[in-house]
Amino acid sequence: MYVEDLLALNFLMNTVLLYLTARLTGRRLQGGRLVAGGFFAALYSLIIFLPAADFVYTWVGKIGASVLIIIFTFRPQRLVEGLRLCGAFFLASFFLAGTVFALYFFGDTPAAVHGGVFYLTAPRPGQLFSGVVVSLLLLAGIWHFSERQRRSKNLRFRVTIKCGEKTAEAAGLVDTGNQLRDPLSGRPLCVASFRAVESLLPAVLRQAYKQAADPVSALGELTGAEAVRCGVTPFRSLENAGVLVTFRPDLVILEGAGKRKECNGLVFAISAKALSLDNEAEILLNPAIMDFIGGAVY
Repeated sequence: MYVEDLLALNFLMNTVLLYLTARLTGRRLQGGRLVAGGFFAALYSLIIFLPAADFVYTWVGKIGASVLIIIFTFRPQRLVEGLRLCGAFFLASFFLAGTVFALYFFGDTPAAVHGGVFYLTAPRPGQLFSGVVVSLLLLAGIWHFSERQRRSKNLRFRVTIKCGEKTAEAAGLVDTGNQLRDPLSGRPLCVASFRAVESLLPAVLRQAYKQAADPVSALGELTGAEAVRCGVTPFRSLENAGVLVTFRPDLVILEGAGKRKECNGLVFAISAKALSLDNEAEILLNPAIMDFIGGAVY
């Protein structure tokens, strides 16, 4: 292999590793600094031509070279920051190397065992390039999934609903597509599955839902405070439209995302069907109520 080929190959691989390191640590790295770091790291490959290069290729020498590459490229200001960058650099190196070797062993590259030693031919440039592409695609997929999980976690709340002496708890999720409003008060409507609020509902309504009867018709049998708490609201979705029974408890407590808030006056539209296949969310919170986290809702 010619020197220029060796430099070009190592420049490509090290530039990708530094880019992955920046993404893993959330560091913004300018293009010029990234290219300079990749070229500086590529110079490490030329040490093989020096007379006394054995020490440089020991694990101590490789760690030392990696630290120098990180310092030159990222210029960390604190020791903790430098250690985090080095850890991400090694993680990216192992990740990329594992991907390249996976492609290597899936191919038809010959390997042999002689005298108890396992011999491999060097991966071809095409395999290295394929490893880079696959690594970037895998990282992008993992990154996207982790970001979705992180955002989803911030939208999840433990919901405690109190009505008189009765209390119910359920998992709540902020539904950004929920734009329902109570037609009388104009308050944002949350959607709760019947299972989540079953113990809080009047007996007439519970019986209607369990028997798959029309709960709206059952409202006519309510009297006094029970009748005041309940109402109806129209809804429309892509699949169907209709009318849902609404229920207003005395107090709702939201806990999650490092917050805890007691809210008065929230109204729930009751769905006879489960809101998620795995019952992971039994209450869909209207995003408008998030404006009231930190202040009471009336």
